[in-house]
Amino acid sequence: MCRMRILIFIMALLPLANAMAEHEADHRYQVQGFVLDENEKAIPGREVAISADGELLARGTTDSSGYYSLHLHLHNEDRGRLLSLRAGPDRAEIRVSFDPEDQHTARVHTANLVAGKLVETELRRWRTPPWIYPLSGFILLGFALVMLERRRKRKLRQKHFGHTDASRGQRGKKRRRK
Repeated sequence: MCRMRILIFIMALLPLANAMAEHEADHRYQVQGFVLDENEKAIPGREVAISADGELLARGTTDSSGYYSLHLHLHNEDRGRLLSLRAGPDRAEIRVSFDPEDQHTARVHTANLVAGKLVETELRRWRTPPWIYPLSGFILLGFALVMLERRRKRKLRQKHFGHTDASRGQRGKKRRRK
């Protein structure tokens, strides 16, 4: 009876040991990205699937911003393996890449599908419009020029009248009280 309980206990722990192995960085491979149309607008609710050698490895759906994230269970031997990414009618192939010596860093592959084409760089969906940078530069330059002009005028007043604005304000208050 006691041996039977131990056997049941061990059998119950086996799936847990497998689950823990999947949570180690060297067993996980995450494929994430956005699915966007030709105007770079999100395609929500699009089914995304990854397969290799005809075997489905992971499947998910894009959220309201077109983002998806799929977790795969891959090993060091899978480095260089070709994966097939499908999002609705769009298909692309990605190659598994990571440093097998690094056992701690998360293994993440960015794979975006924009108008059916694979873009393997990180997209910044809430990116700053490009015209903001020159505009910000002009605003900062204008602010700097205004501050320099104020400083120049203050120095001219000091040189001409021989006192600072603060001391002039104090003298003016004393004269008014008399």
